[in-house]
Amino acid sequence: SGGGADIWNRADAFRFVAQPLTGDGVLTAQVLTLTPVDPWTKAGVMLRDGLAADARHAFCCVTPGNGVAFQRRMTVGGSSAHTAGPRRGAPTWVRLERSTRTVTASSSSDGSAWASISSVTFTAGGTWRAGLALTSHAAGTIATATCDRVSVVQAPAVAQ
Repeated sequence: SGGGADIWNRADAFRFVAQPLTGDGVLTAQVLTLTPVDPWTKAGVMLRDGLAADARHAFCCVTPGNGVAFQRRMTVGGSSAHTAGPRRGAPTWVRLERSTRTVTASSSSDGSAWASISSVTFTAGGTWRAGLALTSHAAGTIATATCDRVSVVQAPAVAQ
């Protein structure tokens, strides 16, 4: 459950549950249900470079009224960008794959056949936070999402 005005523009207000991810990895979740507080209520997987409201991030989410989306902020305090994915709501699968500095967002209707939405390259790697994000898109109103089969798979370190 979480509230918040949105994950968008130059600062975010939302609920985020995460763990550190250093280096490459894959973050996957099946979003089973999502309260339709607003057509832009969002739930999904996020990679975030810190916990500040204006942190860089990559977010693959599902909405009740606008389908699946890949949203991101490429610079601290910068504007958000959006790439539309399939026009389907929950239940659906969302995934972010981080390889070096490139993050690829994908979605799936069944958890087996994945379709890429878009990829972006961030200017810095390091340790980011990987987890589940939820915004009701209505400050002061709570939305609830049910997620299943959540996994954060850290890629093995490559010997130098």
